[in-house]
Amino acid sequence: MEFKGHPAVEELSTLLRGESPRCAVIVAAAYFDETLAGLLVDTRNRSFYARIDDALEWGLLTPNEHADLHVLRELRNGFAHDLRIKDFDLSSGARAASLATWRVASAARSLERVLQTPLGQLLFVVGVIAFRLHKRNKPTEKSGPLPEPPMTDFASWPPVTSI
Repeated sequence: MEFKGHPAVEELSTLLRGESPRCAVIVAAAYFDETLAGLLVDTRNRSFYARIDDALEWGLLTPNEHADLHVLRELRNGFAHDLRIKDFDLSSGARAASLATWRVASAARSLERVLQTPLGQLLFVVGVIAFRLHKRNKPTEKSGPLPEPPMTDFASWPPVTSI
């Protein structure tokens, strides 16, 4: 899958291209950890978990994005802490299919016919959240979660143009 439209997101697409599921999950999680740290102006050595929760409190994430980034974090932990896991198994595949952003998009656009693998589904969500984050400004005060965008908002739901 190829992401276009913002230099940082295009770089992420290049970093993920051709990678194994394990590597793609680890790279995607590192990308979001770094991106959230920048948006939160967080120079402390904090956990990805804390940054995800802070981003929700400061109005950088919707509830679905928040939940999906925690799923990505859990998948990353599974791949990073067990050297024998190289691909999605039944459990991690089910986690990818349960991503809230994926469920909303696939129900509205019938994407499951195009993106049938857990990795494809996860990368779709990674692309959507990455695009959204690069349209958001650094917060000045805590404002709570952002509302979920409607499916007709193509600025928030970029179309899949290349798989």
